[in-house]
Amino acid sequence: MCTNGNSYNSRIETLDIYKGLLIFLVVWGHFMMPLIDREYPVARRLFLLIYSFHMPAFIFLSGYFYYGSWKKRGIVFKSICSWIVLYCVMKLMLNCSDILFYGEKKLIPNFLHESYAPWYILVMIIFKLLLLPIEFIQKINKKDTETNNQNIMKGKADMPKELFSDGISIYLMFLIVLSACLSMLNMPWQEKVGDFLALDRVVSFAPFFYMGMLYKKYLSSGRVSVFEKTNKPLFITGAVFVGTFIIFFSIIGPYTRMFYGTWGYILVYENMASIFKGVLNPLRVVFIPYALCIAYFFFVLINKKEFFLTPFLKKFGVYSLPIYVFHRPIRDAFSYYVLNKVSFGRFEEEILIIIMAILSFVCCYVLGNRFTDRVCRPF
Repeated sequence: MCTNGNSYNSRIETLDIYKGLLIFLVVWGHFMMPLIDREYPVARRLFLLIYSFHMPAFIFLSGYFYYGSWKKRGIVFKSICSWIVLYCVMKLMLNCSDILFYGEKKLIPNFLHESYAPWYILVMIIFKLLLLPIEFIQKINKKDTETNNQNIMKGKADMPKELFSDGISIYLMFLIVLSACLSMLNMPWQEKVGDFLALDRVVSFAPFFYMGMLYKKYLSSGRVSVFEKTNKPLFITGAVFVGTFIIFFSIIGPYTRMFYGTWGYILVYENMASIFKGVLNPLRVVFIPYALCIAYFFFVLINKKEFFLTPFLKKFGVYSLPIYVFHRPIRDAFSYYVLNKVSFGRFEEEILIIIMAILSFVCCYVLGNRFTDRVCRPF
């Protein structure tokens, strides 16, 4: 969602199509969210399958696309300011929606705490700012190298040696390991921190963002990307994970709260095995390859053969950011005027899911355009 919707010359069509599928699933998942606490087993299973991979995949691609611009220009603070403005505007907009449809009393939302839709914007800001230390070190290293080169020309120094041969990779791996370790913790202080600055999501999803950056850097060596040539073992593994999720949902179900990226103290309230209720919860680390394999399975599936929805998905992928920003009030209005007013029986569940899918598709089509994209990028 963080790629520029107007940079058509450097776009990758298969990833645009996949991003289009992902943003459609985001919207559809939000439409189905009110159903998961009701007696709608199909909706619950489908909803949790979507949540098992769609945000990890989006965040991985965000890191993948961000690496190129960051390597060229570093952190652009005008862009960070743009994201902060977007986050504040989205918070205010959704607070108005909460007042209209959910009885919210506060006129001004709490901008420092976030556990709903705007969390993605907030964690993107933090993910980028966490790159400042390595950027600072790289600048110092560059200055030292330039000084050493001048001394070489004067015959006063030996050939330069890098302070570290691959500092960026080392730092990204450090952030991946650190966030993965923190995400496994189940400690009392997490409850006090709560959703402050969406830190639970920051810690839980950081490995995906920095793995995306690392993978993009890895590709710069000229190796073939899994986006260009299908990796069959990865695809088959993803298919197996999807199959087992559907077949053994009654067993896997109690563990699906980790899909949301919440703190460990929330996870232990579920009906989980005692081995996962200690100080460390290894499920977080297991979830990383689990989510990425499922994400890759759907990437290959959606790009295997072109079909009549492909042009629409490509458009949604180009304009995924405005779709994400503006779809929630539409979902809230639908929940208020339809789900809360009309009684749906168990046998009408499939029809309701299809109606929500159609509405989600229409939302993506209407909201995904150049105008809304420019509104989301004020600077």
